[in-house]
Amino acid sequence: MRLSARVLSLALATTAPSVLAQAAPAAATQPLLPPAGLYYRYWPLQLVQWLGPELPYSMIVLYADNRPKTPSYDVAFIDRASGKETHYANKPELLAEDKAKGYDAYPTRMQFDQPDAPGKGAQYLLRFNTEKEQPVVWQFVQLTDISDQGSGVTPVDAPFPILLYREQGALAGEGTALKIGNVTSTADVWKDYAQPPYFVPYHGAITEGAHILSIPPLQSSWTDAQPATLAEGSSWQLVSARGSAYDAHADALHSGALTLTLTDQAHGTATTLEAAQTAAGWAVSRVRLGPTGAKAEHTLQLSFAPALAPGAESRFDITAGKKTKLASGSVQTGRSQAGFEEKWTMSSPDWARGKTSTATTGVGPGAKE
Repeated sequence: MRLSARVLSLALATTAPSVLAQAAPAAATQPLLPPAGLYYRYWPLQLVQWLGPELPYSMIVLYADNRPKTPSYDVAFIDRASGKETHYANKPELLAEDKAKGYDAYPTRMQFDQPDAPGKGAQYLLRFNTEKEQPVVWQFVQLTDISDQGSGVTPVDAPFPILLYREQGALAGEGTALKIGNVTSTADVWKDYAQPPYFVPYHGAITEGAHILSIPPLQSSWTDAQPATLAEGSSWQLVSARGSAYDAHADALHSGALTLTLTDQAHGTATTLEAAQTAAGWAVSRVRLGPTGAKAEHTLQLSFAPALAPGAESRFDITAGKKTKLASGSVQTGRSQAGFEEKWTMSSPDWARGKTSTATTGVGPGAKE
């Protein structure tokens, strides 16, 4: 299964200089920045249906997050001819994210009904109106129980690296259909997986726990909001030039090293960096990304060898949970007028091999995005 490019909101932020109680090399007083360009988004639920020729779209995708008091819903229609995405969302911040990525995006109120106990035969129903007041009704029928058999990486067609990892999933069942206005597209039998008469899935899928990690070639700038004196256990807030806020908390691991946790309250995610002070500056050995409060088995992890430091080249592996390897590649780090520049090159999986992206990030008062 392939999905088109879907660049989601920023789940990483840059941090300010960290000064622990221990003495540190002078160069290490430079800002500790997460690797440039990493964008992470977590969606507890994703629904997909591949569409027939009755509609001008090849696919509909729903991203749903019921964790907030007001649930977040973002729907994407993929144009059959051009591959262009059109989005509908129920929150201003989702619209802003979609528009920032170049998509046509429209606000709408959505009604999404889902079962209390998802399982075999469960039904989901989404309803909203387009910007042209066309009613959209999407019924999704779940064929089997959610299981680890539905886990894995979904190839994504994009000019830069995007990794979509599914923790668990299931396929769609008979009755899955999308209606826009007076036109209905009913999901066809998915012959690649069908084993009639015992197992007959239809062209759709459901995912519980969708992790999306992308590395677009963008420049990000963040204001410097660190406390005047930073010690073990210090907490502060990082604010980007466009107003995004991240809660930062530092814990010392040992002399000259720390763990920094950046919490994105708006999206319910957390990014944890393990870094050490060196003569060249901060060297990041590991980055972990996942929903807030998640255990290690429900996160993505980037491990760098050698540790990612200014002016150096590192190999990286991306794993899910504790040991499931998803991807690998290399990253070259340097300095630029904007701050730090990093060139990423993917070597695996096969469909992502050779994809590159150069991203920059900087921090300082008055920075602009």
